[in-house]
Amino acid sequence: MNKTLKNILFFLLGLFVYFLPSILFRSDNGFYKSLEGTFIPNIVFIIVWTILFAILSFINTYLFSNRKTYDKKEFRTYFILMFINYVFIFLFPLGFFVLENLFLGYLFTLFTCVTAILLSMQVLLLNKRITLLYIPYILWTTFATIYSIMLYLKN
Repeated sequence: MNKTLKNILFFLLGLFVYFLPSILFRSDNGFYKSLEGTFIPNIVFIIVWTILFAILSFINTYLFSNRKTYDKKEFRTYFILMFINYVFIFLFPLGFFVLENLFLGYLFTLFTCVTAILLSMQVLLLNKRITLLYIPYILWTTFATIYSIMLYLKN
């Protein structure tokens, strides 16, 4: 199998893994719409997270395909941080939509934001240009953290 096909398959697998929580834990739009506070339409979340998941999958594919050029310890640290970040992404729909727990939703969003910042700092050690791709992720998770604490405090 050639390198391009491997990268495409790795990218698609990454996308599937990122979308897995939304497949497993269906969003309860009624719960979300019942909350007091500024309402952001669901389509905004769908579009933004689709773009961010594509960016994250691209970053992972790029770094993995060039892994032999990086320091092994730094590369391993990146993937450990990515796994921790993914766990928080995975847990958010469970805590927020299934358990309908706004505080858990806030915590998972906050930890996603913190690990996104740590990831960007780790990628800086591996590849400075790729680090720029983390800017939208950091901005969105920062916004989402502020939004989720506002929802928690108002409800």
